[in-house]
Amino acid sequence: MGQRRNDSLWMKWGMLVWVGAAVAGCAPEAGEDGAEVGQAEQELAACSYVITTNTYVGADWWGTLVFQNTGTSAMTSPTIAFGVPSGVTCDHDEPGWTHTQSGSTCTYSRTSGLTVGVNASYTFYYSTNTNTSFTATNVVISDPSCGGTVPPVTGLTANQKKVAEALTSIWENDTPTIDYAYSENIQDGRGYTNGRAGFCTGTGDAIQVIQCYNARRSAANGNIMAKYMPGLTTINNRFLSTGQSQPSTSELDVIGNWTADWATSYNNTTTRADFKACQDQVSDQFYYTPAMNEANKWGATQALSKMALYDAYINHGESGVKSLTRATNIALGNTGQVAPSVGYNGITESAWLQKFIEKRRDVLAADSTWVDAIDRIAAYEKLRRRGNWDLSAAVRNDVRARDCWTTTYPFSGYTVRNINADGTWSTPGTYTFSCN
Repeated sequence: MGQRRNDSLWMKWGMLVWVGAAVAGCAPEAGEDGAEVGQAEQELAACSYVITTNTYVGADWWGTLVFQNTGTSAMTSPTIAFGVPSGVTCDHDEPGWTHTQSGSTCTYSRTSGLTVGVNASYTFYYSTNTNTSFTATNVVISDPSCGGTVPPVTGLTANQKKVAEALTSIWENDTPTIDYAYSENIQDGRGYTNGRAGFCTGTGDAIQVIQCYNARRSAANGNIMAKYMPGLTTINNRFLSTGQSQPSTSELDVIGNWTADWATSYNNTTTRADFKACQDQVSDQFYYTPAMNEANKWGATQALSKMALYDAYINHGESGVKSLTRATNIALGNTGQVAPSVGYNGITESAWLQKFIEKRRDVLAADSTWVDAIDRIAAYEKLRRRGNWDLSAAVRNDVRARDCWTTTYPFSGYTVRNINADGTWSTPGTYTFSCN
């Protein structure tokens, strides 16, 4: 079958991350509005907190982070780490704070004690060298009272990431080649779905791509998407105020042909590099980096586990993945959500990944639309059973959910592809469906 998109491949539910404004994946989780997800609980060892304010006002050169200690003990000397846009430098220390910066991560530590009591909130200020507004990403707060700091996050190697992205691209476009030029209104109530990760105009992530693109290239320099910012802003403001995905594209349609202009922005050799870079940047911020953080938190060190979490972030979004990991831990006896879960009471990484896959399978199977994409999850189970943990052997999606489990699930119809360890791929002439 040729390239295709359908609702089952493009429902990313429950995601709300803080970048520039609230951003949701293409499908919010039922019953969970933007404000609720925006204050989603974040945990670090025994520490827990919520971020209630996360802003950087470019006109004032000033950032504000407000967090509430939702743990059971007072913080005594918190450390605050967060990401800033590429090329931005943190350049100011408030009294009692000092900072270091590694790449795009700024880490602020206390030069004196600071107590943040149970249920108390603390307001942290910072400044940078940019007058462009943004929102800090991947905010992590650690404290000695919480049992230590977060261990370093280790992602995939360059080739492993290519394999992971190629496999996910099969589920999204029926080809391992990432489709940056794609744009279509699939009539799912989220406006236009676009590009490599299904950035939607009605859920706050497509606007992030265009904001990034505008910062790289002006309308006078060939940016034909810049003209859509007023319409995008109107739609995004409505999304933010209601917490609901926005189906309307009329605000964009009166300006121009959105789908054609999106495709042209990538297909034009003059603008391609900038447009591609922005899609990659937003995808990494919203999906890849959070997935690697999630793997790090629960003790999943193998490339296969990280790849499975990455695909889940693309498909289900942040809140959806966190629901899946909670269910996984509970099923394995870690009802207290002790992190890391791998190693806790003898839980192995294979057992953790198996249960995560099964929980995700059940979520897909329970939805009348998503069940059509259920073969997606079977590929990761086959890799687990074969022990291809480091993705050094070729990856092939010659497996259906019905091959892995006894239930007769529907056939999703993905074209079988063979992805080599370096990310190159081919279409095999013959194959046999099997999970073992």
